[in-house]
Formats: sequence, structure tokens, C-alpha cells
Amino acid sequence: MTLETDTLAALEAARMRVMAQTERARTAAKDAALMADDVKALRSTVSSPNREVTVTAQAGGAIDRIEVGDRALEWDPRSLSQVLTDTVRRAQRTAAEAAVQRMTESVGAQSPIVQDIRAQIAEQYGAEPGIEYR
Repeated sequence: MTLETDTLAALEAARMRVMAQTERARTAAKDAALMADDVKALRSTVSSPNREVTVTAQAGGAIDRIEVGDRALEWDPRSLSQVLTDTVRRAQRTAAEAAVQRMTESVGAQSPIVQDIRAQIAEQYGAEPGIEYR
């Protein structure tokens, strides 16, 4: 081989590496866009233990809907308020955890953003036994 041949081969190899990196970046960008759309669309619907109250929440915490059944209207205001509050928190937490799971599928459980959001969920909603992130 000559210097010219070696140089051309090295340039071609470098060009191929850049093309492969570019393709990986495009794939990652597409997956990130899909993940963002999936997370925005996530909803969680949770009912109180006896289904007096049902709440639908988005992954970001916004409440889409609260349904109060007839049996709940028989309760005193303090009890109803507590059941509403508890059910809202469970719906919000469940939606947030679903978002973390979707993100984990895309970027991995050890991703700094996934770990940060897990910490935010634990801080906002408290530790919940039995929840295992993968």
C-alpha cells in the first residue's frame, strides 16, 4: 500500500464512522420525539377503594377528570376531602411512574434524567413500598 492509498482508506473509514454516528443520532432523536409524545399522552385513572371517587391525571400532574359517585355524597365534607386528596395523589403518582417507565424503555434505568425524575416523584409523593424501577 502507498501513502495515498492508506490516506484514502483512513478518510473513507472516518467518513463511514461519521455516517454511522449521524444515523444513531437521527434514531435517538426520533425515539426521543416518540417518547415525548407518549409521555404527553399518558393518563392514569385511579378509583378510591370503594369506587366513590375516580380521578384521571396526566403524567405532569394535571387532573383531567374527577368523578364523584352518589355514595360519596353521603360522606361528611372532611372524609370526602380526604378521599379526594388521596385518590388525586395516587392518580398523579401512577401517571408519573408510567412516564418514568416509558422513559426507562427509551434511555435506560441508569439515565440521569430517569434517576432525577424518580427522585422528584419520591420527593413529591413520598416513598411507596413495593415500587421497583427497572
